[in-house]
Amino acid sequence: METLAVPTSHEHLQMKPGRRTRLPIIIGVHSTVLGPAIGGLRIKHYENAFDGVADVLRLSQAMTIKAAAIDNGTGGGKTVVPLPQDLLLTPELKEAILLDIADHVHSLDGIYHVAPDVGTGPLDIDIIRRRTPYVGGYSKEAGGAGGTTFGTYAGVKQAIRTAAQIVFGRDTLTGMTVSIVGLGGIGSLLAETFAKEGAELIVADINPARKELADKLGARWATPEEALLAQCDILAPCALGGILNKQTVSLLKPRLICGAANNQLASDDIAKELSDRGIVYVPDFIANAGGLMYASGIELHHRSETASIEHTISSIERNVKAILERAEASKITTHAAAVEIAEARLGAASRLRN
Repeated sequence: METLAVPTSHEHLQMKPGRRTRLPIIIGVHSTVLGPAIGGLRIKHYENAFDGVADVLRLSQAMTIKAAAIDNGTGGGKTVVPLPQDLLLTPELKEAILLDIADHVHSLDGIYHVAPDVGTGPLDIDIIRRRTPYVGGYSKEAGGAGGTTFGTYAGVKQAIRTAAQIVFGRDTLTGMTVSIVGLGGIGSLLAETFAKEGAELIVADINPARKELADKLGARWATPEEALLAQCDILAPCALGGILNKQTVSLLKPRLICGAANNQLASDDIAKELSDRGIVYVPDFIANAGGLMYASGIELHHRSETASIEHTISSIERNVKAILERAEASKITTHAAAVEIAEARLGAASRLRN
């Protein structure tokens, strides 16, 4: 499989103007070998439309790898609407964009299901759902999972617990130091959970208002850079990607890295540097897969909320164990182990299809 930079081996790629807005709507379907492609919708300002195309190609492939690695029965896709820098996104314009997207998604006849991502949420998907059933991550009021935050939180929490059992031989985080970089929806839930468990917390966010939560939990407030490089047992990146890079990797102090942020590795070779330093890294697309699993469990596989969360938690536990064990046995990085598992499933399914 090609690298995650700008892959090109997609089953389908289109860039067409919307009928109502004439804005370009870019949809990429990387793979449907394991099932219908699922991927988020980004509506955001770009310097040019070609950057949007690159995002579609890269992120749809990443979704395929994630879905295959966790054995979700789905493939990977992505939609991007690259807004001109000077365009004001009014509520009226946004609704028109969403209806344009619905037309394009529906024309693909179910090979791709669109879900929320940057600039969109469950209520936006509700609007798209008026015109097409090929959606995911819509609101609970409409019968959906209500987005991916809860599932992602539950999955990351389980990933941290499972990895901690393997790395530290501990069934609880009591007395351990956990540094959480990013107190958004998922980071805040993790902080609250681990504080109740008796962990020593270091927390950071670019929004100074989040210090109120830190004070409430008795956590040490830090800048994002301080939290990233802090002396700790577990580092949980829960904000921007790319923070594990050539500049930071030699300065990191945890024994375990596991968090909710996407694309934590600036490049794949960083995984080897982490491994060489004795730092166990749970690949982000394994740790944060709970949102995809939980939402698709309810909306695509028709499980109940209870059954879907139980499936999500047990699957995350199994996947983390399998990847860490494979990496240790084969003397490869955890990132490579996860990709190997994904590629094996995709290869087996491709042979059956052909």
